[in-house]
Order: sequence, then C-alpha cells, then structure tokens
Amino acid sequence: MVRQSTGRKRDAARTKASILNAAISEFALRGPAGTRVDEVAARAGVNKSLIYQYFGSKQELYAEALNAVLTAITEKSAEYSKVFADKALGGDMRGYVKQYLDNHLSMLEAIPEYPRLIAWENLEGGRTLARLPLQATYQAFLGRVKQILSPLQQAGMLSADFNLSHVAQAVMALTHYFVTQKGTLQHLFLMDPLARETRDSWLNFCTDMFLAAFKAAMRKPA
Repeated sequence: MVRQSTGRKRDAARTKASILNAAISEFALRGPAGTRVDEVAARAGVNKSLIYQYFGSKQELYAEALNAVLTAITEKSAEYSKVFADKALGGDMRGYVKQYLDNHLSMLEAIPEYPRLIAWENLEGGRTLARLPLQATYQAFLGRVKQILSPLQQAGMLSADFNLSHVAQAVMALTHYFVTQKGTLQHLFLMDPLARETRDSWLNFCTDMFLAAFKAAMRKPA
C-alpha cells in the first residue's frame, strides 16, 4: 500500500514502508488501543527501536497509518469515479445507481483496512481524524458524488437542492456495513457473506432504497 523510494536512501525508505504497512495491518486488526509496537515490529521484521526512530511514538505511527489508508482510498475513489463517470447513463436509472454502489463496495473490498480502521477510529471518538487534513478530501469526494448523480438530476430524478451529504453518508454506511459486519451476516442473519448471490441481493436492496429516496425527495407538498 505504501510506495517505496529508490536510490541511496532506498533501504531506509523500504524499512519505513515495511513498518507502515505492518502497522496498517495490525491497527486494522486490533485497533489503536489493542496494537502493540512489538507486534508491529515482528510483522515488519525490524527492531522495535526503528519504529520509534522513524515515527516517534505508537500514536504517531497510528496517525501515519490512518493517513496512508485515507490517501489510498482517496486515490482509489478518484480512479473508480473517473471510470464510472465516463460511462453513459443510457436511460437505465436502476442500473446506473446499482453500478455506483457496486463500484463503491468493490473499492472498500480492494482496501479492506480502510473500513476497519475507520470503525476503530470512531470507537476511539475520532480524535486522530480531527488532527488530519481531511476536509479537502471529503469535499473532493462530495464533488465526485455530485458528478455521478448529475445525470439523475438532468433526468428529473433529483431536485437541485438534494442533500448530497446524506447520499454520501448513506453510501458509506451501507457499504461499510457489508464489509465490516460479515460475522453478523453469517451468524445472526444466517447468510453467506462471501457468496456472490448474497452480495448481489444486498446491492439490489440498497439500490431500491436509494431509488425510493430519490423519488420521495422529488415529491412536492400540495
């Protein structure tokens, strides 16, 4: 996930990247409170002292890990959005909405550490998120959502003042749930979270919910 440099400083850059990648895995698995520096060092195959040398403290290592994952998901989001925006709507409203949700879910599945780290971070009160420069990232995400939804507005399915923040939050909540709650799906709802039909059924239901919400938003009081 973390890119490595070349040249004279290659070994140091590679070591730092290995530590950061190990930290991302450990923090996603155990959360910031449950992760131990010794475990990160063991996963990275380095002496623990190097972690403090490069990152200063466990908290700073966690902040760098969270920021690295947020950067990766932002880049992946821009990549998916560009590919999706290049596709024509073709009058298929339902297919358009479902494809967007499918793309977003695929993005999370491609970087599974992201929804897990965000879940842990929110359990911690979002204190580290508050330190990171995220407003520009979020506004860029909203801009991509707006671009993707513009064909629906042009087709008369969305009003000009439709709350895009609610759409973004709903997309994130629904798709994050499917990625992070596989145990709940399997053991409480008795569904196979890894089965393609489970995924398709979930996407179909979410698509219908969004289309119903869009239609409800267009109804004007008498």
